[in-house]
Parts: sequence; structure tokens; C-alpha cells
Amino acid sequence: MARTIAADIAPRVGGPSAHCPREEALAPRVRFAVALNTQNIEWNEYIGIVRAADEMAFETFWSFDHLMPIGGDMNGSCHECYATMAAFAAATKRIRIGALVSGAAYRNAGMTIKLATQIDVISNGRFDFGIGAGWAEREFRAFDLPFTTPKERIGKLRETIELAKLLWSGDPTKKVTYEGKYIKATDLFMNPQPVQRPRPPIMIGGGGEQLTLRVVARHADIWHGFGDADTLKRKLDLIDTYARGYGRDPREITRSTNVAIFVGEPTEAQLRSAAGGRRPAALISGTPDAIEARLRELVDLGIGYFILSSPLGVDLDNWHRVSEQIIPRFG
Repeated sequence: MARTIAADIAPRVGGPSAHCPREEALAPRVRFAVALNTQNIEWNEYIGIVRAADEMAFETFWSFDHLMPIGGDMNGSCHECYATMAAFAAATKRIRIGALVSGAAYRNAGMTIKLATQIDVISNGRFDFGIGAGWAEREFRAFDLPFTTPKERIGKLRETIELAKLLWSGDPTKKVTYEGKYIKATDLFMNPQPVQRPRPPIMIGGGGEQLTLRVVARHADIWHGFGDADTLKRKLDLIDTYARGYGRDPREITRSTNVAIFVGEPTEAQLRSAAGGRRPAALISGTPDAIEARLRELVDLGIGYFILSSPLGVDLDNWHRVSEQIIPRFG
């Protein structure tokens, strides 16, 4: 049975998004997810982690889309993102699956949409379509992919999303011909259609203020960005301005960011495992009360979706503590 966008998107994007504290009655639902890179991890461990997350309170498990490592052991393993997400979809029952985010420039646009659609089918409507422009030049060179200008890569991102929206019409036999500046399709149809109606939620990742955030304002259900409070506020304000310029209510766009949460205090051994052997500057740790207070500062800024990163390494006990002691505080 098709899942509706009312169930999967409306609660996510219907809340206010101004950048000041909200009245409690109007506050959007705060959401939590986890993310884990596809690189330098053995497959059996990776699929075991996503199965464990499926039993916790996190909404989505986000993998990354890279073709080779971008950090750590640069000659290490790196699992292909769409094949990985398909396996995760088949191995789980509840948690949603997505890429944080897929590189539009890595693949033919129609093929990207076909892969995304198939994962929504495999997962029975548990797929979030995370997509960005792609940026790691090393990967482009190694795989003989054209590393074009940011304007061209962001143009392909925008046109890929436009094509996806046309193809996800609900009609599996509808043929689409699309001729953009960067991508083309002729008599392309998408059968099967996604399980979700009218389509899977679209997350756009990236923070370019002149180009990327305009695509976010026009097309995203979710924006994923990074930065300190001042940086986030500036970008959130720009998204609001651009959205209004397109005649769109900015409150339709959920805003997400990565957070490194550790309930309690990490050990010296855990700190040594971090990049550079130092305490990550963005680590939020301490008591549940202290962590909640820090997160609510970001909620008041306009962030409604926290994606848990693991700079100290994957610690499933800590994931359980976040799931049991932090997430319930946000309803």
C-alpha cells in the first residue's frame, strides 16, 4: 500500500521556521537521525550497525555517497552508496534510509532517479532522497568523471531534482522528455513508481549562498547544512528570503545539521580515537539536561532535525543513551 506524503512529509515540514524562539504550541516536531560513512568499515559490521539502529528511536539512517575514501585511510574500503542503501532497506523494518547526500554529478540523472525509486520500493516507502552537487575532485579524477565548475554541478543538481519531480507523477507509464542545460531525457518513464505519495522527501545538502541555497529554497523538503550559530542563522535567513521570492512558504523546509552527542563524558581512550586525538570542538556532552539545553538553542535558531555523527567512533551504547534519554525529551 502506498504511504502518503501526509504521513511522511507534512509533520516534518509544517512547523514554523523563523529564527527566533517559537511558542511551544507552534513548534515543529524535532527529529533525530544517525549517519555513518561508507568508508573504512567492513560490510558485516556496517549492516550490523544499521540493524541495531533499526531497534532505536532514530528516524533515519543516513549513509554517505563517496566512490573512494575522503579521509582516514585514503586507500581503505568504500561501499557504493545506492547498493548499500538497497541492502539496508532490505535488512531493516522501521528506520528510514537515505544518503547524506548523493552526488548528482556522479551518475546519469535518469539512472540516479531510477536507483532512488527502486530503494523506495524495496523499503516500502522508507527512503529519503538526499542529493547535492558533489565536490570531492579526487573522486571525479579517479573515475574519469568531468569535474565541472560549481555552477555547472549545481545546475545538474537542480535539473536532476526537476526531472525527478516530473517522473514521480504517480503514473508509471507517463513518458517524460526533458531538455535542460546539463541533462536530457527522452521518453523516460519510471515504472515502478515510488511507494510514497506523491514522492519521497527531498533533502538537499550544501551551503553555497548564491547558488545552492536558491535550489534549496525552490525544491527542498529538508535542507542539510553545517556551521556555527552565526553561519547557520545567515544561511537560514537566506533560505527564507529566497523561498518567499519563489512564492513558497519557508516553513515548508525542515532545516537539519549534524550534531556530535555523547551522553556523559567520553573517556581518554575515546578522545584519542577522535581526529587528531583531541576533543572535537563541536562535541555536545554531559548530562541529559545539559545536552537538551544545547540542542534547544539550535531549535530556537531554526534547526528542527539533528543527525547524530560519531567523531569518537561508533558507540552503540551511546546511541542507545541518546535514543532513550535525549530523543524522548523532544516529543
